[in-house]
Amino acid sequence: MACTSNRKEAAEAKTYEKDLYLKNANKDSIRRVIIELQNSPEKNDLLFDLSYHFYSENKPAEFRYWNHEAFKLSTALRDTLKIAEANWDLANFYYRKEKIDSAFYHYRKAARFYNIKGEKFLYARMLLNIAILQKNIKDYSNSEANTLTALKIILPLKEHRQIYIGYNSLGILYNELSEYENALDYHNRALVTAKKISDGYLEANSLNNIGVVYEKLGLYEKGLDYYNQALEIEDVTTKHVQLHAMIKDNTAYSKLKLGKRHGVLSGMLEALQLREQEGHEAGIVINKLHLGEYFFTEGDTLKSRKYFYEAKELAENMHLHKDILQSLLFLSRTDEEKSNEYLRDYINLHDSLEQNERRVRSKFARIELETDEFIAENRYLNEQRKWIIGGAGGTVFMVLLILVIWRQKSKNKKLELEQAQQKSNEEIYNLLLAQQNKLEEGRHQEKERISRELHDGILGKLFGTRLMLENLFGKSDLESLESKKKYLNDLRLIEEEIRTLSHELNAEFFSPKQSFLDVLQEYLAEQKKIGRFELLFVNEEQIAWDELSSEIKINVFRIFQEAINNVIKHADANLVSITCNKYDDRLEIVIFDNGKGFEVSEKRKGIGIKNIKSRITRLDGHLNLSSDRNGTQIELEIPIKRYE
Repeated sequence: MACTSNRKEAAEAKTYEKDLYLKNANKDSIRRVIIELQNSPEKNDLLFDLSYHFYSENKPAEFRYWNHEAFKLSTALRDTLKIAEANWDLANFYYRKEKIDSAFYHYRKAARFYNIKGEKFLYARMLLNIAILQKNIKDYSNSEANTLTALKIILPLKEHRQIYIGYNSLGILYNELSEYENALDYHNRALVTAKKISDGYLEANSLNNIGVVYEKLGLYEKGLDYYNQALEIEDVTTKHVQLHAMIKDNTAYSKLKLGKRHGVLSGMLEALQLREQEGHEAGIVINKLHLGEYFFTEGDTLKSRKYFYEAKELAENMHLHKDILQSLLFLSRTDEEKSNEYLRDYINLHDSLEQNERRVRSKFARIELETDEFIAENRYLNEQRKWIIGGAGGTVFMVLLILVIWRQKSKNKKLELEQAQQKSNEEIYNLLLAQQNKLEEGRHQEKERISRELHDGILGKLFGTRLMLENLFGKSDLESLESKKKYLNDLRLIEEEIRTLSHELNAEFFSPKQSFLDVLQEYLAEQKKIGRFELLFVNEEQIAWDELSSEIKINVFRIFQEAINNVIKHADANLVSITCNKYDDRLEIVIFDNGKGFEVSEKRKGIGIKNIKSRITRLDGHLNLSSDRNGTQIELEIPIKRYE
């Protein structure tokens, strides 16, 4: 009994310690304690708990920090499953941020690792996530293939919730492809699965989806029957407000299509009220489109146009492109004055979305290809390894024998070669040393020259000009005015001298001994100590910094200096996150601090932000600045135009 009690007390103490870390993980002292813990699977579990905690709290910078730490430790421990889990978490994070290409990349990495370790169920779950992303960009064939592959794995395991997701995804996919027979088949399979696990929410969701298919077929009476069945499920009306509102709205819309009037407007308005209470903006857009159609059929074009316009505005804020297109079509029918303008916007947006979908599909294909090449290479290497191991056993004795004989014969010759090599190395070293001394001597002489130019030339001229202008202060006779003009011209010539020296110094802004990334990291490390904040610096994709033009490197470095100076002087932050990416022909840089923030629209006395804006304009780039009490984020997008 004593042993059991001790074990229980130890477990309770461990739980208390974990809760303490979760509550205080953003404090510098706790953060240092966690990082300094001895590397172990237990520490790794704690890092994942912290990462998931901040993901749930929707704190991106903190999540990225702890996810990065978990990924590093998982790699150090060679824990493939944990590496897969870190990629899974990061993919979910990017999916929430609507960066679907990054989400796809990390889902693929997670899937690859799970497949290597034989974790078929988790591999299938990743395939389902990948399939949903592919469906969203209309890559229907690959979405279908991945979903069916996942179902083949999951069905024998009887993992009913994942089976439901697979069936439901296929039902939605076939509905979008107008393959209504297949859509009804898979939605009915999903309905059977939901009943099997007694999940009222999933059952109502499938009944609603079947109703939507019949609605697209124009069989509104059948659709109404399924909507009514869904509304009879008690869990829907009491626990799942968003689903309840969607079914109420769909019911009213089907009645409208049947030409019925009773209960249509009240049903739509009730659904809208529920969605507004829940803050379900995507649902509100659909509701307002349906209300616009209702008033259009009633001949009230003023109200109809009002709802269509509100739906368009909200859809644009939410980036719901499908709903934006639908609202533009409706507005073109109800607003005769702007009809052509709305149709033109519809065509432009439709073409833009198609181009973007093609671009993302192409990127998905490249990621797939890279993954397949990696798998194929691994297979090839494994086969090669088998052949090598098999053949090595038969030849090792002969090789050793030949090696002994050869070593005996060549031993003396090798010693002679080593002596000759040593002598050559010494000569080469002496030459390099002499060359280095010459370079250092040249740099020193150049510094002395510039120093003399500043001290003997520019400073002397400035001093003399200043004295003469002071003597002329207050004098306004013709001779004094002419003298002032002369000395102002002298100042302009001094300005030209300073500019010339500046250009000469600029050429040596970065030392040839150090790469740009080394200089930047050295600077950030120094500022981290000065500002007493934690720094997360992520160079996600390999950027060839040293191949970029000097103009880009210098201005980017100066922007980092301005941003970090602002953090140290004003932000009172304990965490700074910097992420650098390269997409096609542009750099994307995000600088985030979790300080006290500031009012972006307020005019400020300092010139730091103005300097950043000026530099980004000089590079033909784009700046997005956001700040609130949770911190400040600077997003930079810089086109890569010039290479050295």
